[in-house]
Amino acid sequence: MNKGNLFLAIFGILAILVISGCTQQPTVQPEQQTPAITPAITTPVAQPTIEQPMVKLSAGNYIVDSKGNTLYFFTKDVIGDSKCTGGCLDTWPIFYQEKISAASGLSSSDFGTITRDDGKKQTTYKGWPLYYFSSDANPGDNKGEGVNKLWFIARPDYTVFIADKDNMTFIVDAKGNTLYNFTKDMPGVSNCTGNCLQAWPVFYNENIVAPSMMNTSDFGVITNSEGSKQTTYKKMPLYYYINDTKRGDTNGQNVNKAWFIVGPDAAPLRATSTPSPVPTQTSSGGYY
Repeated sequence: MNKGNLFLAIFGILAILVISGCTQQPTVQPEQQTPAITPAITTPVAQPTIEQPMVKLSAGNYIVDSKGNTLYFFTKDVIGDSKCTGGCLDTWPIFYQEKISAASGLSSSDFGTITRDDGKKQTTYKGWPLYYFSSDANPGDNKGEGVNKLWFIARPDYTVFIADKDNMTFIVDAKGNTLYNFTKDMPGVSNCTGNCLQAWPVFYNENIVAPSMMNTSDFGVITNSEGSKQTTYKKMPLYYYINDTKRGDTNGQNVNKAWFIVGPDAAPLRATSTPSPVPTQTSSGGYY
C-alpha cells in the first residue's frame, strides 16, 4: 500500500472512532430515592373541661339545679338548720352538692353546707337550706310554691321573707334577721328618735321582693325625723333590734310592751311564749 492510501485508511479509522465516541450514551446513574417522610403524629390538645353549673336561675328568676328542677326554702328553717325531718323529707327531698358552681346571676359565696341532725349534708343559700318538691315532675315545675304558706321558691333577690318559730309567723329580712314595729309610731311616722335608734336601727330597702303570699305594694318608704330612709309595711315603720345577734333571734319581742315582731298580715304579734329580755340601756340611760 502506498503512503497516500495508508494515510487515508488511518484517517478513516480515526474518524470512525471520533464519531463513535461522540454518539456514545453516557452512563446513567440510578436515581436516588428520596426517603419517605413519616408524618408526625399530633397528639390532640386536651380541651379544658367546661364545668356545668350546679345551680342557675330560671326564666322566672328563681334558683334551679343544673337540670332546671326548682329549689325551695322552708320558713321554719329561719335559724339556719333544717326543721324538715322524717316523713317531711319524702315530700321535700334535700338538695346537696359538695361543690357549688353557680351560673351568671348567682354567687357561689352565697351557698354553704350544713350537717343535718340525721348526719346528712344539705346545701344552703344565704343561710336557708334548699329542697326539692316531690310533686315537681318536670324541670320548670314549681308546684311547691306557697304550700301551706310554709314553702316558697328560692329566689336570690328576696329582701324580706317569712319565718316560723316558737309558734309565731313573722317577717324577717333576706338573711333571717327579725323585723319589728313600735307601738308608739303612727302610720307613715317614726317616733323612735335619737338614742332609740341605737337600740332599734331602721330597716331600709328600696326594692322589696317578698314571698308570693305577701303583697309588695304594702311596703313603702318614709324619711324619718333623723333624715334617714326607712321601709314601712302597711304604713308602719320597720326596725331591727340591736340585741338580736343571730338570724331568727326575737329578743326584741314585747320589750317594754312596746316592741313586737310583725306578722305577714302586719299585725304586731303581742302573744308570745318567749320571755322578754332585759331592755337595752342606751348611753343616755334611757330604755326603749
